[in-house]
Amino acid sequence: MMSNRARLALDLGLFVAILVAFFPRFTGISVHEWLSLAILAPTVLHLAVNWDWVVRTAVKIFGKLRAASRVNLVIDVLLFIATVTVMLSGFMVSQAIASTLGMTVVPSVAWHLAHAFSAKAVMLLMTAHFALHWQWITRVTHTMISRTRPPEPALVAIRTDNRRAG
Repeated sequence: MMSNRARLALDLGLFVAILVAFFPRFTGISVHEWLSLAILAPTVLHLAVNWDWVVRTAVKIFGKLRAASRVNLVIDVLLFIATVTVMLSGFMVSQAIASTLGMTVVPSVAWHLAHAFSAKAVMLLMTAHFALHWQWITRVTHTMISRTRPPEPALVAIRTDNRRAG
């Protein structure tokens, strides 16, 4: 089981990496592609860490389930589909990774459109996912900050009377 601190670090790192990868005109195509490929591992880890929630919630989707959990599951499923689509279409329009692997990719307009649309969908759905988990993020952050704060100094009684009894 992963601690909340480690989960938060994973999630925020993944969030930042996806934001950076979303802007290839700033990073260049090569960095964009390799960063996007590297994002695959923490994405799978995020899914694995949260898999028990996904299964429990999916089983109850048509039964008794809080509306927020139902919305969260729908957003998560759509985000998963958009992520798979952006990765697959990204490989189909790849320049740097394909050439490193010795492959020649002849990208079509359809793959470029699929990649652009799914990338925007990932950003939108990831923002919704982030917003739905905002309370958890703030709670874990608050807990981390309060635990790292130095303890208050203890009050010690100091004798100010230097006279000897006698």
